Amino acid sequence: MSGFLGTNWYMNSYGSGDPTDLSQSDFEAAFTTRSGASTFTYEDSTYGNYVTLVSPGGNTFYRNNSFHSGGFAKNSYIQYTISGYGITAFGIYKDGNATNNTHLESLGSVAYNYILYSSANEFTMAKPAFNNGHNATSGSIIINPNHGGTTGTNVTPTGTAKYYGDSNPNFFRTGLDEDANFFFEAYLDGGTTNPPHDGTGFTKRGPYYMVESTRALVTDSTTSGIVNYGSDNFQFAWGNYDGGGVETMRQLVVRTPQ
Repeated sequence: MSGFLGTNWYMNSYGSGDPTDLSQSDFEAAFTTRSGASTFTYEDSTYGNYVTLVSPGGNTFYRNNSFHSGGFAKNSYIQYTISGYGITAFGIYKDGNATNNTHLESLGSVAYNYILYSSANEFTMAKPAFNNGHNATSGSIIINPNHGGTTGTNVTPTGTAKYYGDSNPNFFRTGLDEDANFFFEAYLDGGTTNPPHDGTGFTKRGPYYMVESTRALVTDSTTSGIVNYGSDNFQFAWGNYDGGGVETMRQLVVRTPQ
């Protein structure tokens, strides 16, 4: 599936009622530091809101989550840049009742507490990474699909890997579209400012949807059996790899109907 391209256009693909930025106060309430696991920095002058994950060694893994009151509704997503090694990604899972940042772990244990093994509540993640690893400025982008604790076949979209500190970093976007389908997109070659909702100024790859049974990534939203959350709200989730370069996701922006 190398070189598999999604739709590349800038008209509003989400319909009316575009999601808008979550307020800073609401972001800070929903995305909080968990001591010894993940640390949030808010309103940095260069990288905005960002999170840094731990790498303590000894196969020590943590599964963390947002706890936005009532959960996020469909047509909501998070947008971010990455360091490019490990699990520099956000997934989602069905929930409107989380009240702390360890809720995902409370839904049941998984081997090593490794987030990609999570299966509770339709956990789904498309994990972007760089073929050349940590802080890459060359090489390919890899998208690794995961659902229900099982991984699928990687997709390599056309474009050059660029970490968060590059002058043209790759931005990634994931959440639910207006039809409650899980989706993942990449926005490339548009500079360091967060892409607007319609993607103007950036080269877009995607949206990619995920077939629930096979974890295959597809670009046709009418494909049978893609992950869809129906009327259920959700939380975002993230977790560390524990080894190699320190994982960080930066320039975090959450957009949701308001």
